[in-house]
Amino acid sequence: MRQVLLYDPSRVPADWIALLRPGQYAAFLTDVETSAPIQADGTSVKSAGDHFCLLFDSLSDAEVYCRDAATRVPRLKCEVFDSGGRVNAPVAIFVNEHYERTIDTEARARRLILWGAVSCIAALPFFLYAWWAGAEVVWWPILVGINVVLAGLRLMHWGQGLKDELKYRRDEAVRRRAGAEKMMQ
Repeated sequence: MRQVLLYDPSRVPADWIALLRPGQYAAFLTDVETSAPIQADGTSVKSAGDHFCLLFDSLSDAEVYCRDAATRVPRLKCEVFDSGGRVNAPVAIFVNEHYERTIDTEARARRLILWGAVSCIAALPFFLYAWWAGAEVVWWPILVGINVVLAGLRLMHWGQGLKDELKYRRDEAVRRRAGAEKMMQ
């Protein structure tokens, strides 16, 4: 692991991305809630000139370090990028278990889909009441039922979109990793 400034005019090359070789990974440490850059000990970075990233020779090294750092510093969010840099989505994101709800996961996507289905089912009593009471006399259950169904459909769409995005990120990371391994051979 190496800590390098994102931009250092005294270094050749001055930009951090030029230091990253295929097969290497860069980790950026930020605050979970504010996304402000922080040090590995949790203190804030004093100026933009002090903003840094950590370079690792393998993904497993980056994962071990980031898991340990997120356990030690609860507010730490560690995003790991491949040799393409921040152009692509992070290969992995690590946070403390208290903040896992803030990142997108398969479990979160499933919960959104489940709550959407529950919302759609919860609208049935409103429609049944409107049918029983007579829709021309009691109109409000139909209005509430339609809105609950639409909210449920929105939640299911959001969850499915999240699942698709996570699958796309995984597939892209695997594709980029395979490309980097090919270039190294």
